[in-house]
Amino acid sequence: MTTDQFERVLGALLDADPGPMSIAAGIAALRAIGFEETDGDLQSLVGTFAAERGRAIRFDLRS
Repeated sequence: MTTDQFERVLGALLDADPGPMSIAAGIAALRAIGFEETDGDLQSLVGTFAAERGRAIRFDLRS
């Protein structure tokens, strides 16, 4: 997967909802475009992406 795909998918989630970014939705979106990393790795990517854009995150990932 490319950085452009990653940013486009997660950016669309941020644009769709002005509230905190859902970790579960971010992981689902990344999996839909082919990311196969562990949930923990993807959680870190989603959280960092949101934080770098000044957005809060919602820890809604079920274990």
